[in-house]
Amino acid sequence: MIINKPTDDIEIDEGFDPFDDSITTVCFTGHREIPGNVLPAVHELLSEFLASLYARGARVFKAGGAVGFDTAAAQAVIDLKAATGDRDIKLWLCLPARDQADHFSEYDRLIYNMILNMADEVTYVSGKSNTESYLARDRKLVEGSDVCVAYCTKQKGGTYYTCRQALSEGLEFINLADFIETE
Repeated sequence: MIINKPTDDIEIDEGFDPFDDSITTVCFTGHREIPGNVLPAVHELLSEFLASLYARGARVFKAGGAVGFDTAAAQAVIDLKAATGDRDIKLWLCLPARDQADHFSEYDRLIYNMILNMADEVTYVSGKSNTESYLARDRKLVEGSDVCVAYCTKQKGGTYYTCRQALSEGLEFINLADFIETE
């Protein structure tokens, strides 16, 4: 291995620590439909990874408000907040528009409203839900995040788009689907 010594014309950030893996903000993205046989593993992995990310300094968790993975992630943040009693933990919902839940089932709308009421911050990126507002929401989730926790099994759609955004922005990327054995 060759190590180049710095020269006088290179500025070195004296505060830089290459071993510092602290983080502050985590975003979530995942599919609306998660197979029933996989759902328990997703919940368990979410809890484990959130505890680990919390230990590394994560306190802001951004979710998109859709049914499926977004709902599971938001609930895991609410559970983490209750378990730790840490008031610095913030659930930030980045939503496409106020009408997002209009087509949810009655049950999903009930859960959505509960999560909405428990969120510390809510951002709407548009006045009306449409393709562009969902993509803008996905970009807003990635913006300012350090880590992206995903459940992505398909190379198409909004989840895949958000994963690509996160990777292109240099976020640490954790795909829970990589840790789940399916048959």
